[in-house]
Amino acid sequence: MIRATVVLWAAMLASSLSNVLTSRGMRARGPLEDYSPGHLLRWGWGSVTDKWVLLGLVAGAANFLLWLVVLSWADVSWALPMNAVEYAVTALMAMWFLKERVAPRRWAAIGLIVAGVGCVMGSW
Repeated sequence: MIRATVVLWAAMLASSLSNVLTSRGMRARGPLEDYSPGHLLRWGWGSVTDKWVLLGLVAGAANFLLWLVVLSWADVSWALPMNAVEYAVTALMAMWFLKERVAPRRWAAIGLIVAGVGCVMGSW
């Protein structure tokens, strides 16, 4: 269980990093507001070639490979709920890297999720 938990934490960190890096890249691109075919192609190509989005993709691939390892060792009914700690990790990373403000109500909701993870943690 310890090795699965350690690798699960690495996977969660990689996933959170993927989300934050991708968000940074997409914020730089700006919102999609023109749905004409030419604009969609330019916007899409610019998005998938953005360095932050590409770094997010690499972190996402690392997450996927680590998740495969976790699932080779642990029950998915344990691992997936445990993975919910990622919500807290992502919120912390978003505050730090993206300077997002996370409202108290959102923290309360994340706290409930983490409390649920605490209930699942001892069940394996």
